[in-house]
Amino acid sequence: MPKLIPLKVLDNHRLTDLHRGIRYGDGFFDTALLFKGRPIWAREHLNRLVYASEVMDLELPWNHHEDWERLVLEAWMNHGKPDFARIRTSIWRQQGKGYQPGGSTNDWCFELDVLEGCPFLKSEGVLRLGPSDIVKCPPVLPDIKSMSALPYILAELFALKNGWDDALLRAPNGGLIESSRSNLFYWKQGRCYTPDLRSGCLPGICANYLMEFLSNRGQQVEIVQAPPADLNDCTSIWLTNSIRGVQRVSHWNGLELPRQPEDDWVDEANRGILGS
Repeated sequence: MPKLIPLKVLDNHRLTDLHRGIRYGDGFFDTALLFKGRPIWAREHLNRLVYASEVMDLELPWNHHEDWERLVLEAWMNHGKPDFARIRTSIWRQQGKGYQPGGSTNDWCFELDVLEGCPFLKSEGVLRLGPSDIVKCPPVLPDIKSMSALPYILAELFALKNGWDDALLRAPNGGLIESSRSNLFYWKQGRCYTPDLRSGCLPGICANYLMEFLSNRGQQVEIVQAPPADLNDCTSIWLTNSIRGVQRVSHWNGLELPRQPEDDWVDEANRGILGS
């Protein structure tokens, strides 16, 4: 028999086997940004966890939203009360045989990473992005953050090999839909666009925030049903992520993107995320 290697997580609970989340992706997760102990977009992150638990018929390890926030606060305090931290909630099914699930009982863990300062990139910062040849087929349940993340890992690997910070994945028709960890927004002739979720990209909490932010400033984001195969004619490219906020791409496919007037909104949007 193969040797079973215990897995150690932050609450010192030791798993004696490779759990179903690792073996079969029979689980889900969510990652939130903590600012001085407060989860940013707590309600949205909790709603995502509740929805995933209902679809996958998995119990949640708490009875009320307030219980999750209390546990998050305890984890933050136990790590020295940093100004910024990233906390990942992972939940997976306890029992089953092969692909067959064995009930809705869960196991779970928190993973808290202390961040050195604000993770938001200033609009004048350097972020190199490029197009990968990794195709992400539209998932059956695109709004669940599954533990199966191979397309994103391959996109990160593609970016590393090309000297970029991130890379975009493609839909089966070749359109660029999202990066390895972020939603995509791009600008042409003063108008902002983002791929339709039906193309295969994950619904993003920060992406929803950005669309509302721009709408309040008279800029409606157009949702594109057939994303383009390249972004060479774009004036600006942005990425959105719950941890990194709104990011301006400084280089696309090896070429510098000159700063545009709309890029001034990036820093303003990020200040709004923190409530400042």
